[in-house]
Amino acid sequence: MSHDSQSPAYIVKDNGKRCFAPPCDHYDLFHADRPDEKLQSIHELDLSAVTDDPTTLGELQERAFSAEGLKLVGTLDTRLKAGPAGDAIVLRATRVIG
Repeated sequence: MSHDSQSPAYIVKDNGKRCFAPPCDHYDLFHADRPDEKLQSIHELDLSAVTDDPTTLGELQERAFSAEGLKLVGTLDTRLKAGPAGDAIVLRATRVIG
């Protein structure tokens, strides 16, 4: 059984928030099966396990700006002392859905 099969599916949407000091919680996180119910805001989206191709990374990040958001499987993590504003909550994606 893979680690990925135990990770929850999420939808990530850029919420438009921008900050002067990182980390900035500019993504909203939703369970994939409850897309209208916001779970929390997160600071970073790590897609490095999904692809290292810059074009694909850009396309995936653009999907987070869409009304539907970016649907993926991953785990939440904390990156300590991510910037002057403190720790960052990071969604580490393992697979993109759709």
